[in-house]
Amino acid sequence: MYQNIMVAYDGSDGSRLAFDQAIEFKKALPDVKLTIIYVNEQYHESTGLVEAGGGTTPRVVSANVDSTYAQFMPPDIDGMASQTNTDYVDTSIEFSKHMHNSIHQQLEEKGIQANVLALEGSASKTIPAFIEEQHVDLLIIGNSGKSGLQKFFVGSVSRKLIKEAPCSVLVVK
Repeated sequence: MYQNIMVAYDGSDGSRLAFDQAIEFKKALPDVKLTIIYVNEQYHESTGLVEAGGGTTPRVVSANVDSTYAQFMPPDIDGMASQTNTDYVDTSIEFSKHMHNSIHQQLEEKGIQANVLALEGSASKTIPAFIEEQHVDLLIIGNSGKSGLQKFFVGSVSRKLIKEAPCSVLVVK
């Protein structure tokens, strides 16, 4: 069965349903590791990724990260120098704080223990890379909130994650 479950959360109706489903999994399987992840895509992908060892790596803006991502944390969290402009870092941190606090509040209300992480970059690229590195067994996502021309031109993150995720994917509608 599943040992490491992750839910992608962005505050949309679909992601709230996915979050609720993840909570049910955690209640049914109390020993499972549950991680709630949100991605800040507010700025260009190239701004949210940094060079590391010849490739691009997601830049983490959450205090609850493993040592692999700690080197990419903003200075106000770990004291390291930032290579991005101050306005971008401030906006990213504010977004992450808001999402982080909102998710933690919901988890506390339900009495659930989970890791809450924030990444920056393209969700459809950042999430699969993170899943692979963290050995996630199951990704729970909400159905796309896009429709019509927007879905045609922009594409669905849900659809991209189904294709790119290196684990099983549960789409909640």
